Amino acid sequence: MRISKYLALLLCVSSAVFAADEVVGGPFVVNVTGKSATVSWVVKTSEVKIGGSAARSIPVLRSEKVSFTNLKPGEKVEYDVLGGKPEGKGYFKTAAPKGASFHFVIFGDTRTRHELHQKIADAIEKSEPDFVVHTGDLVTDGSDLAQWPIFFNIERAMLRKTAFYPVLGNHERNNRRFYEFFDVSTPYYSFDWGSAHFTMLNSDLDNVALSETAKESFWAEQQRWMEDDLAKAKGAEFRFVIMHHPPFTAVKRRQGEDKAVGKLVPLFEKYKVNAVLSGHDHNYQRHIQNGITYIITGGGGAPLYPVDAPIPGVTQKLESTEHFVKVNVVPGKVTLEAVALDGHVIESVDLKP
Repeated sequence: MRISKYLALLLCVSSAVFAADEVVGGPFVVNVTGKSATVSWVVKTSEVKIGGSAARSIPVLRSEKVSFTNLKPGEKVEYDVLGGKPEGKGYFKTAAPKGASFHFVIFGDTRTRHELHQKIADAIEKSEPDFVVHTGDLVTDGSDLAQWPIFFNIERAMLRKTAFYPVLGNHERNNRRFYEFFDVSTPYYSFDWGSAHFTMLNSDLDNVALSETAKESFWAEQQRWMEDDLAKAKGAEFRFVIMHHPPFTAVKRRQGEDKAVGKLVPLFEKYKVNAVLSGHDHNYQRHIQNGITYIITGGGGAPLYPVDAPIPGVTQKLESTEHFVKVNVVPGKVTLEAVALDGHVIESVDLKP
């Protein structure tokens, strides 16, 4: 195993400056490419207490990060942000080169029922993915600083062993802390891994702006960006779109709820997207429409929803259970395996370019 001594040295120096602070988030790695990555962690500097009927303590949090370049595609890199303490050590893989096989995990909606979220995170850690994608609703309220240390504590062991790519859910409230913690400069972004391209969207239209005009402007700009991003990725063997809200759902009360997202479906077909991966509905669903696979994976801990309205000719598989989805990518084929919390495989399906 190759160890980046330069990376470890700089992180040790950085951590010494803030030795008095308590690390309550991470370390974890974001923005990973074949040649660069950002190591992040969240520190608690103090707390503010209020009394009365709403008595509680609110932590004062600060995000720290160090970015590195000149790494090599597909290499394993170790880091240390606490000067040798076990809880500050971790590792990650840089993005695989084109043509290489890799595997990742996607899951979401981890905002409540922390004991189940913990079991899901533990199971994902054991599968040792090259990276993890989160479909949103990491916490119940992104503006409540007290919730973020809980999230990071649950996912600590998993995040120390992989790269992390989240998208905004409606429960993040488009709060600036999401951007700070995960070093995201825009509410939508993309990345490449091996011969696959990942387009990460913000489908939470309600929280992007106050006025309807501003919301429409944001959606139009994101759509232009998405089309440009997918057009540039036409050479990728596989193209995935990840967003919180699904275009299709078998949850009756949700059907027709997200009309803006539904209008993206013709564009997914135009740019030959292989799969659209979402959350929002707390269950597992798979649909196929005009050759595109639509997966809903919202079983990360939030209260389960029933799957009570399958779509004729579109819905392929349903199960209301806590779960995550393992995705194995090899040249010429993608295998998606939905795994329930009790370990049973909900289903395993193959996608071709």
